[in-house]
Amino acid sequence: MADPVLHFRRFLEDERQLSSHTVRAYISDIKQLCAFLEEDCGFSPSPAADFWGRVTEAQLQKFMRARMASDGAASVGRKIAALKTFFGFLVKRCGLAADPAALLRPPRNKRHLPVYLEEEEADRLLEIDSAADELKLRDRAILELMYACGLRVSEVAALDVASLRFADAVVRVFGKGRKERLVPLGRVAAEILQKYLKQRRPASPAAGDALFLNARGGRLTARSLSTLVKKYGLSAGLQKPLTPHAVRHSFATHLLQNGADLRVIQELLGHSSLSTTQRYTHVDVKRLLEVYDKAHPLAQGEERKN
Repeated sequence: MADPVLHFRRFLEDERQLSSHTVRAYISDIKQLCAFLEEDCGFSPSPAADFWGRVTEAQLQKFMRARMASDGAASVGRKIAALKTFFGFLVKRCGLAADPAALLRPPRNKRHLPVYLEEEEADRLLEIDSAADELKLRDRAILELMYACGLRVSEVAALDVASLRFADAVVRVFGKGRKERLVPLGRVAAEILQKYLKQRRPASPAAGDALFLNARGGRLTARSLSTLVKKYGLSAGLQKPLTPHAVRHSFATHLLQNGADLRVIQELLGHSSLSTTQRYTHVDVKRLLEVYDKAHPLAQGEERKN
């Protein structure tokens, strides 16, 4: 192949069907490595496969150590995933003799408890007077859908009108890797969405069948949705940073607190691994300990009465 990086991009887009954001990030990581090899190791710039055939594991380790000096563990972990995918591709498709990235391991990532809303805070967030305002009705429909279905912001942005199946009370969603799943649509969210669709302005030709439209009739972007969520979080007086992911965390946490099985939550969230979903068990244990500390007479070390 004359340019393995170009073919790798097509492989990510067409065969792996990764999101455009992930594809851009992976290609950026490969180009960053290329620049490092040219500057630090004296490699002549060349797109050809023989450029990558000279790369050693030691050079990749050096590159990752340099990145760890300035990037967070999550970012470095993503770069390692990009390199492992890229060099695996070169071995299988370009005849690379050995995979120098095979033994790379991501750094340990500190696990932070996800930010989520209490049920009372979620109620406050959704108290939007949308009776006489089309855009406020749209905004309430967005928030109701996010909380009812626990969707990623990219998934909400990608929804079309046809994604809603009111007769079956589900939403058809395409998640990471274009994996399809059906998520139950709650009664309240369904009612608000139906009201919104009756008042929804005409979509521009470029927006096609987009479900959520901006004031000009175009498809709402993930960035616009994030700004919208933050705005309504401030309006509701919430004392925590509100993001679409925090709404998604709230969906999962409230399901767990109300007795939902972890495997069911995994399917609803579209997680490929149960370990990703298990973070919510830590949230629930934290809440149980708080309840115990407040409610149990000996939690604060009070002396037992005989």
